[in-house]
Amino acid sequence: MSTSILKPNDAGGESVPVGHHVVVFDVHEDPETLERILTSMPGMDRTSARKLLHSLPGIIPRPMSRHAAAVVASSIRRLGLNAAAIPSSEIPDLCHAEHTHHLRILDDLLEVIDIDGTQHSWPWDAVSVLSVGVVPSSAPARHRPASTLSQGSSHRSWNDGVTLPAKSRAEALFVLNAEQPVFTFASDEMNYECLGSRMTGSSKSNFRQLIKDLMAHSPTAWVTPSARAFLDRSPVRHYEFRTRDEFRRYTEFQTLLSGRPGVGVRAAVNTSTSDRDS
Repeated sequence: MSTSILKPNDAGGESVPVGHHVVVFDVHEDPETLERILTSMPGMDRTSARKLLHSLPGIIPRPMSRHAAAVVASSIRRLGLNAAAIPSSEIPDLCHAEHTHHLRILDDLLEVIDIDGTQHSWPWDAVSVLSVGVVPSSAPARHRPASTLSQGSSHRSWNDGVTLPAKSRAEALFVLNAEQPVFTFASDEMNYECLGSRMTGSSKSNFRQLIKDLMAHSPTAWVTPSARAFLDRSPVRHYEFRTRDEFRRYTEFQTLLSGRPGVGVRAAVNTSTSDRDS
C-alpha cells in the first residue's frame, strides 16, 4: 500500500489527488539531502524515502495531483537536479508485457510466435526499446542454468546494498512503438531455433547471441545501459536487479528517456530546465 505524501490542500482543487508522477533524471551527490526533502512530506517515513532513493534516477511510483507533483518536482530542482511532473498518461506502463518463448528474426521482420503457432510480425523500425537485466528466477529449479553470481553486489541506482539470490537468470523486455505490445522473455524459457547452427547447449550463451541479433536488426532502438553492460560482460552489478518489478521500473524510465512516441520526456526536460531556478 502506498503512503500518501500529499498535504490536505495539495490537491489544488482536484477532487481526486492523482494524475501525475514526479520523474527525477539525475543522481544527487548527497542523497541525505534528498532524503530530507522526501521525509518532510506528510506520511513519508524514512524507510519509504530510502526506498525511493534507491530507485532514482527514475519515476517516483506515487501518483498525485498535478499541483502536488509540481511542488515536489520544484523542491527537488532546488537541489540542482533535473526533475519534472509528468501526466500519468504519458508515463510508460510495462506491467502487462506479454511473455514470449519463440522469436524468428527475418531480414525485414521480427516474428513473435504464440504457443498455438500463431505468428505476429512487425518491421524492425517498430522496435523502440531493448532492455536486459539479471533478476531472481521464477522458473522451476531444473530450468535454471548454473548461477554466475558468487555473491550479491550493489547497483548504484536500483539495488544499493541489496544481496541477490544465487539463482538468477537474464530477462529481456523489448518495447514496440506506441499502440503496439510489449514483450518479455527469459533466458531459460526460450526456443532458440532462430539461431540455427549457432545454437549451443547453454541458455546463457544463446540468450546473449539472441540479444545481439535483435540489436543488429533494430539499429534505431534505444538500448538500455543495462543491456549494453550485459553484452559487454561488464561487472554484473551494472545489470542485476533485486526483483523483476525493479527491472520493469528501470525499463519504464529508460523508455521515457528514449523519447518513444506517446511519452512526455521532451516536454519534461524542457520544462524542468526552464524553471529549475524559479
